[in-house]
Amino acid sequence: MNYHVAGSSRSEPRHVDSGEGIVELLAKSRQLIDRAMDECRDDRAGGQDIVRVRPGEGWEQELQRLLQQSRKEAMLVVSSPLRIQPHYQSSRTVVEELLAAGRLVRLLYSCHYVETRSPDMLLRHPQVHAQTRVVDADFYNMIIIDKQVAAIWGGLGEQRPHGFVVREPALLRVIHQLARILWDSASDLAVYLELRSHEFDETALAVLRALNQGLKDEVAARQLSVSLRTYRRYVADIMVRLGVTTRFQIGVRAAELGLLDSP
Repeated sequence: MNYHVAGSSRSEPRHVDSGEGIVELLAKSRQLIDRAMDECRDDRAGGQDIVRVRPGEGWEQELQRLLQQSRKEAMLVVSSPLRIQPHYQSSRTVVEELLAAGRLVRLLYSCHYVETRSPDMLLRHPQVHAQTRVVDADFYNMIIIDKQVAAIWGGLGEQRPHGFVVREPALLRVIHQLARILWDSASDLAVYLELRSHEFDETALAVLRALNQGLKDEVAARQLSVSLRTYRRYVADIMVRLGVTTRFQIGVRAAELGLLDSP
């Protein structure tokens, strides 16, 4: 089976410089992974390179052992946990140990996962949250170790949670590409939490909508019944609050944080 995503490198994930194409690449990557997983469920593919597992009581311990095998880098992607609980303390300890040992560790959370956790818990360990980002997207729970092995599993709410341990090189490239696209389009955890804790008022949201519609400053200022200078001051303030340097980035970041109305 060909797991290559059209428009991307086979050896390295595509670097994302803007919001253009992110949704399409995410969709293609997810479709390829879904197809591979479906084949394994039907016992039409797999073998030693793609092993199906049934997450149970010992699943967290298995994931910890996988993390501990890291020699260079590890990426932990959490969209939906297998069960509701405050946090996975032992897994967090493993991450801290990897960071202390000089490993490159990235943690990526979905917005839904972050909203079910308290900010105090998420920010309790500075060394960990400094390597954590948040993204508003639908994806599998994943652990990727040294680009050599990955674990993928379903989460809470599934009637029969399933998981796979993957060593197949082509599929690993797609999994790693998906994770990197998500990572490159995500917000730093601290920035995300700060923005969510300071709600944007109606004026700021109106400015965001005007920017998203591509209105000229003069037109947007008239619509908001403010002077051109005041409107541009609003824009500058929003850029500071979102932690961006260009107007295009305002739209991308605002969409990630759910500040723009759905079309």
